[in-house]
Amino acid sequence: MRTTGTAGTTGTTGTTGTTGAAGTATTGSAGSTATTATTGRAGGRLTATVGVTAAALACLAALSACGPENNGDQAAAPTTTAAAPTATAAGTAPASGPAAAPTSGAAKPSAAGPAVSKDIPAGAWIDPHAVPLDSTYHWPAPASTAKGVNGAPVFKLQELCHAKLDPDHASLGAGRAAAQSLLGAGGADQWQAQQTLLHIGDPRPSSGVAQSAHLVFDDLREEVKACAKTLPGATVKVTSPEDATYFAATVTVPQSGGTAVTLHEYLSNPDGTVDELAVWTSTKAGAQPKVPWAGPADADVAKAMDSALCTTLKDC
Repeated sequence: MRTTGTAGTTGTTGTTGTTGAAGTATTGSAGSTATTATTGRAGGRLTATVGVTAAALACLAALSACGPENNGDQAAAPTTTAAAPTATAAGTAPASGPAAAPTSGAAKPSAAGPAVSKDIPAGAWIDPHAVPLDSTYHWPAPASTAKGVNGAPVFKLQELCHAKLDPDHASLGAGRAAAQSLLGAGGADQWQAQQTLLHIGDPRPSSGVAQSAHLVFDDLREEVKACAKTLPGATVKVTSPEDATYFAATVTVPQSGGTAVTLHEYLSNPDGTVDELAVWTSTKAGAQPKVPWAGPADADVAKAMDSALCTTLKDC
């Protein structure tokens, strides 16, 4: 004969105890008792389930009394909360809020590096293989080390020659966006490179943007030429043709302590952006760097600088 509503439910041994014959669930050492099942077949299943659930809740509420004795071997209670990510992909920020749905594969960051801003995307920087001495130093992609500059940037030639823009043009130096990228570790007798981008704006809607960028470019060019006049012992050798659309020069400036800095300077200004590439080394006066200078033609370096700006910013 099938009996309904009286068969007990067996709990987990040593954790919730054994439900009595009348459906009373005992929680072992916790001593909590579930509701006795008194209904029929359907009710028996329901209240038996309630009894087990109540026992489980009581166990969680009194964890030290629910499992084995406190000997350090009891398992941690399971959790449904996802663990916080321990690392994020390079160039991305950790997600916030609800977890994102899983995808078939995480996006890989660009080898060129992130954009500094919407006005200076990663593609605006020169191809590192076009930077002089890349065969020796294997320069990283400039975008990978680029940092934004607040206000007007200090170009390397200005730092070396202690020069500033014409006061009438100083406000133009702030531009709309600026960034610098330092390449190489440098060190005594070693070469180092740096690219500086000053984006005045998009020259296509207004010729005023291009005129402003040209004024800054002209100022920088004159600052290089004047370096030999303003700093004792400095020498300047202009290596670009007079009618070239770019400017290139080699500058040597004595430093305190008996050293001298030799700078190979490249300036470009396609229209709305002023672009400087500086490659320099510091050696004892009269000494040669550990790696002899070897670079492509000035025009080829300038072309690589302009090509990146033209392709990415349509600044041609």
